[in-house]
Amino acid sequence: MKRVLALAGSLLLALTISSCGAASGPVGTWGDGYNTDKQPYLELALAAEQNNDQAGYVTGSDGCNRIQGQWMMAAGELTFPQFGATMMACEGVDTWLSKAKGATLSGDTMTITDANGAVIGKLERRG
Repeated sequence: MKRVLALAGSLLLALTISSCGAASGPVGTWGDGYNTDKQPYLELALAAEQNNDQAGYVTGSDGCNRIQGQWMMAAGELTFPQFGATMMACEGVDTWLSKAKGATLSGDTMTITDANGAVIGKLERRG
């Protein structure tokens, strides 16, 4: 728990620091919505890395609403401890991604889970 708190604290420090260099794990763009309307996507940027744990910022869209927040990967578990979305109504768009609380990675597939751990969708790594 102390490690997670220290990692979360380092996110605040990272607000003024840009990270550079190649990143691994969940860092990158997931989903096809980056250049396409009404499709979900997430973009995860690295802000801090300590031991084998990583944390950073997430932005994206559920196909309708803008998403932003933070992500953490500790002990191999990817979570979204702070994750929020706008609340616009869009006809014909399934806004499942705005309910994300965690995810698992398998190769280039991110399987998204809700607060109960139920799978709510999948995103493929872009590029």
